Amino acid sequence: MGKVADFSTLPYKQAAAGVQRAPITGSEMKQMAAEIIKLAPGASVSDAVPPGSDQYFYTLTGEAGIAADGQEHQMAQDSFAAVQEGKRYTVTNAGKSETTLVAVTAPPPGSGVQPMSGFAGGLAVANRATQPVVDIPDQKKQRIYFVGKETAKSERAHAMIVVYVRDTVTGMHMHPNAESMFVLLTGKTKFTVNNEDVVVERGQATIFPTGDRHGLRVAEGEGVSFLEFHLPAAFTTVKG
Repeated sequence: MGKVADFSTLPYKQAAAGVQRAPITGSEMKQMAAEIIKLAPGASVSDAVPPGSDQYFYTLTGEAGIAADGQEHQMAQDSFAAVQEGKRYTVTNAGKSETTLVAVTAPPPGSGVQPMSGFAGGLAVANRATQPVVDIPDQKKQRIYFVGKETAKSERAHAMIVVYVRDTVTGMHMHPNAESMFVLLTGKTKFTVNNEDVVVERGQATIFPTGDRHGLRVAEGEGVSFLEFHLPAAFTTVKG
C-alpha cells in the first residue's frame, strides 16, 4: 500500500556524533531503500556503495561536501549526487547549520531483484539551479533530470525534479513494474493515496510500491515541485 512519510516524525536514531538517520521506506519496497540523514555542522558519514547498487543523495536543507572516487564536490541545497557501486564516499557538513539529506540505495543489498547495469561514472553531482529544464508542454510540466538515460546513466533508477503549474493534473495511474517515491520540495500537492486524497508538502514524501495506483495535482497556489524516483529506470505507466 502507498503511504505518506512525514520527516518530522520519523524514528531517528543517532548513528554517530552529530549524525541522525531514519528510514523513509520499509519492507514494502524492494527496488529502493530511502532514508533521511541529518548532519550537524562538522559531522560526516562514510561508507562504501554495495555491489549491484547505486547510491544517491539529495540536499534537502543546508549544504555538504562529498568525496568519492578521487573527486570532491560541494553540494549546495537542492543538489543531487550519484555514487557508483563499490566506491567509498564521505559526505561532510562543512556549513554552520544542520544539513538534511535524502539518501537512496537502489536496489538495497539482498533485495533479490534482477541485476541491472548501474551508474558507472564514479561520482556525479548536479544542482537544480544549473541543470537544464525540459519543458513538457502537452502535460503542463517541466522536468530536471538527474538519473536515467539523459544524465547519470543507470538502469537501476530514474530520478528527476518535476515542476507543475497551477492547473497541472496527473490522473490516476500505476506502474506495474516499478516503485515510486515523491519528495515534496515546494508548494502543496494533492495526492490520491490508497483511494483517499491527501495534501502533502515540503518535509514529506509519498511512497508507492509496484502496481500501487496514485494520482496528483496542485492543491493550492501557482505550482509545486518535487523530487521523483522511479525504480527501475525502465518502467511502464498504465492509466486509470
